[in-house]
Amino acid sequence: MLLVIPIAGEGNIKHTPGADTDSMPRGGISITVRKGFLVLAAGQIGGVRGKQNFVVDTGTSPSVLNTRLARRMGLEVRNGTLVAAGKTMQVEQVVLPELALGPIEVTSLRMNVMDLSPWENELGTEVAGLIGMDVLGRTNFRLDYEKRQLEFGGEAEEGIAVGYDRASGVALAEATLQGRRVRLIVDTGSDLVVVYGENWDGEKRTRGGVSVAGPEAAREIEKAKMLLGGKSFSGSRTYCLPWGKGVGYDGFVGVRALKLRGVSFDRERQTMYLLN
Repeated sequence: MLLVIPIAGEGNIKHTPGADTDSMPRGGISITVRKGFLVLAAGQIGGVRGKQNFVVDTGTSPSVLNTRLARRMGLEVRNGTLVAAGKTMQVEQVVLPELALGPIEVTSLRMNVMDLSPWENELGTEVAGLIGMDVLGRTNFRLDYEKRQLEFGGEAEEGIAVGYDRASGVALAEATLQGRRVRLIVDTGSDLVVVYGENWDGEKRTRGGVSVAGPEAAREIEKAKMLLGGKSFSGSRTYCLPWGKGVGYDGFVGVRALKLRGVSFDRERQTMYLLN
């Protein structure tokens, strides 16, 4: 299992749009869905020939650049920190001169640098980086798994409303899991529900997995039941990380773990919608 947890970040986008949807960049790009949940979209890094594959990951902020590309481009590296799967780890950071994804053009984007070879091995293709909410959240967008489309600008499609948290840079869903109230990051980079801490009802066997922080030992929660936005969800693969800890959140929920059609983001309302 691939687990990606964010830290807050900020980038600068050319002609940053206001809340007025008429001023937002508009356009749509086709996406590829691997493993039933991982979204690949083609983008362009300034100075690198050809299109590059990016994983569209709403559970990440700031975005991540593959170590291989950072070395190839000779970017100046600084030290930073990342919280991944409940662990704080030291990472390298760079400022990417230019990035384009559909109609969005980003300049001077601060990104974490990480070895994404586990993602590449899992997907069977090269991955330039992870595009997170520090880029996606600057405009309205809609990600539709069924239509295989990522659309920017225009009116956001409404569904189960989830607030966008400026402090962490991600959308946090207020939910009840096994009778306990939790705040979960809305994550297109996973097809699991993962919570931190111990003593979860239904907590059973330990299973191995891998995250950007390395190998993990997670405990499966059997017959997990979640209440979110007045709707009941069951049957999702759900795990707990007993030693994990997040600041302001209790874990994350994969969009496809709940068998949702996609997500939509309204920048003016600072709200993400989960689409049934």
